[in-house]
Amino acid sequence: MAVTVRRATREDARIIARFAILLSEQHRDYDGERFFALNDVDGTERFYGDQTDAAGARILIAEDNGRAVGFAYIQYEAVNYADLLNSAAWLHDLYLETSARGTGAGRKLVEESIKAAGELGANKLILHVAARNQLGQGFFERYGFRTTMLEMMFTIDD
Repeated sequence: MAVTVRRATREDARIIARFAILLSEQHRDYDGERFFALNDVDGTERFYGDQTDAAGARILIAEDNGRAVGFAYIQYEAVNYADLLNSAAWLHDLYLETSARGTGAGRKLVEESIKAAGELGANKLILHVAARNQLGQGFFERYGFRTTMLEMMFTIDD
């Protein structure tokens, strides 16, 4: 099994959109009040396609024998006043097909995301993981990520 990770191109936008929609469905399963479903395939494809060549972003594709099995989306911010961050990159998305779990594709995506963050100028890589996603939390902890903030939500009734 030959798992590789490469930088995505605009031509990858359709498969990235498909993965992003599946990721949004996972998040909806964790908490349907907090997360919305990406239903606009064209809009999702356009967004990620634009990010493939954006100056402060990287999208990576994991492939197993040439077949896309997952992606990561990283975005750099020199200063973020609201989050009290400087020189940080956000790992906004990391998705792997179920069949690719255990192949090393996730590890390679994390390693390449860290490398991409450094290339963008970041000295830290930040991510959010759903509170109910225990598997994801354990995965990221194994690679040295630590909890620094906890998000809380209050639902405002109409």
